[in-house]
Amino acid sequence: MKDAIRRTGLIFAFAALSLCFTRDGLAQTEIYDYERMASAIVNMLNAATDYIADNFEVINTNNARVGEPLPKGELHSYKGINPEGFAGLVGKQFARKTGISVKFVSNDKPRSSQNKADKWESKQLKKFSKIQYPKGVGYGEVVLVNGKEPYDIAYRYIYPLYIEHKCLKCHGDPARSPTGDGRDITGFEMEDFKEGELSGAISLVFPIE
Repeated sequence: MKDAIRRTGLIFAFAALSLCFTRDGLAQTEIYDYERMASAIVNMLNAATDYIADNFEVINTNNARVGEPLPKGELHSYKGINPEGFAGLVGKQFARKTGISVKFVSNDKPRSSQNKADKWESKQLKKFSKIQYPKGVGYGEVVLVNGKEPYDIAYRYIYPLYIEHKCLKCHGDPARSPTGDGRDITGFEMEDFKEGELSGAISLVFPIE
C-alpha cells in the first residue's frame, strides 16, 4: 500500500515537474542546463571518436607518427583501439566519475549486448530514422525511472550518429573486408552500412532525484 501511495505521489510530482519544464515554465533554465551539458558531452565523445578514426592507420602501423606520412614497408597490425571502443571507454570512465550514464547504442546490429537499445532508446531511434527528422539534432526529456536505479526521475538525452565515409572501412560493404572474410580489422562482421545511414546514437542519463 505504501509503495502504491509513493508511486502515485511520484507520478503527480513528475507531472508537476513536466509542467515546469516548458518554454514558459519556471524551470526553463534548469532544462536548458541539462541540454547544454548533454550537448557538451556528445561533442566531447564525437571529438574523441573522430580523432581515433582520423588516426586509425597511424595507430595500427608500426613506427608511424601523427601528422606525418605513413612509413613505407612497416608492419600494419590492429592494436585493439578503435573509434567506438575508445569513446565507449571514455564514456565509462566519465560515468564512474560523474554518475551520468553514457551509452553507445546501435540502430540495428549491435556488436555487443552493451550497445543494445532499451525501449526508450528504440523509440527515439525510430524517430531519427524518419526522413523528415533533421540530422544532427538530439532529443531530451524528463522521465520516470523504473525503480532499478537509486533515483526516481532522470533527464534522458540521445543524439543520432550517422555513417561517414571514414566509417565504411569497418562498417561498410563486407565484400571489401580487409581480411577477405566479411569482417573488419577488429574482427567483427561488417554491417554493410551506406554513407549517411543512421548507425546508432549516444545515449545519456542524468539522475535528478
